[in-house]
Amino acid sequence: MWSMGWPIVGETLEFLFGKPEIFVSKRMRRYSPEIFKTKILGEKTVVICGPNGHKFLFSNEQKYFTAFRPHSMQKMFRSYKAPAAAAAPPAVAQPAIDKEAKVLRSPGFLKPEALVRYLGIMDSCTQEQMKAYWEGKDEVKVYPLAKTLTLGLACRFFLGIDELDRIARSVSNFDDVTVGMHSLILNFPGTTFYKATKAADELRRELKIVIQEKKAAMASGAPMHDILSHMIVASDPTGKHMPEAEIADKIMGLLTAGYSTVATAMTFFMKYVGERPDIYAKVLAEHKEIADSKKPGQFLEWDDINKMKYSWNVLYEVMRFTPPLQGTFREALTDFTYAGYTILCCILDC
Repeated sequence: MWSMGWPIVGETLEFLFGKPEIFVSKRMRRYSPEIFKTKILGEKTVVICGPNGHKFLFSNEQKYFTAFRPHSMQKMFRSYKAPAAAAAPPAVAQPAIDKEAKVLRSPGFLKPEALVRYLGIMDSCTQEQMKAYWEGKDEVKVYPLAKTLTLGLACRFFLGIDELDRIARSVSNFDDVTVGMHSLILNFPGTTFYKATKAADELRRELKIVIQEKKAAMASGAPMHDILSHMIVASDPTGKHMPEAEIADKIMGLLTAGYSTVATAMTFFMKYVGERPDIYAKVLAEHKEIADSKKPGQFLEWDDINKMKYSWNVLYEVMRFTPPLQGTFREALTDFTYAGYTILCCILDC
């Protein structure tokens, strides 16, 4: 007998306030090791489990299902579905969404090979933040500092700003938004969702100031090589530019998605390696060999990254033990069958 949990909230509380891996494994034992249904965050949800499930999901993306944001996330990121697109028939709305996605994907600095050009800057920023927040301290808390570092790098490449104090002030707001993205929509003081929406509003105000500063700098002829500059000048086929409010919303989404997961992976890398002196010694030796080959003031290059084979393998194993992202939501595009069960397509009211 399947159980969807309590009325309205479903099994959200157990999912959010327990450990997701225990939540899933418990139901795999009770119902099926491959698939079960539940209700979390107000959504009727089918959970596909195990290696075969992962293979099925990733090999049928955009065929049977597509990415879906829970209603809590949609309300927080207001430009998720523009009113015009949501009201229009699917045949009209989808091309508009595709064109917008193309605009966001088009800059060359979003491509993987662009990392080659940015490695030196990333290395420089990392060293600056290590000196500011890590060196000379008797004790450091890794996770907060990892978040400051990754958010700083994200702001540098997405926004073109490198003011450490300004970035550090935003960390708590991004934390609140990250937690609130997967919460019950209870919008009154004291709730997680209320706190997250207030943080999102504050971030939008700050980002609008950054946008205005960027426009002024661009008007003065300053060279710009960041995502924000591209979004300001980009236009759709009709020549219409993106409104400032929408730019702020999308940049907030990019920053939120980009910094927390990386910081989590970095933190657990340090935790697990710190618990294994034998592995730490091998990682240190690999990095020391690369450091010894560099001239004073010379930053990392792509060849150096490729030499870190053991370190990369350790990181992959860390992420296997503790995935920085516990899962994502998808929406069925059509009816399909998996593990003997039929999942029905339904149009969700977003």
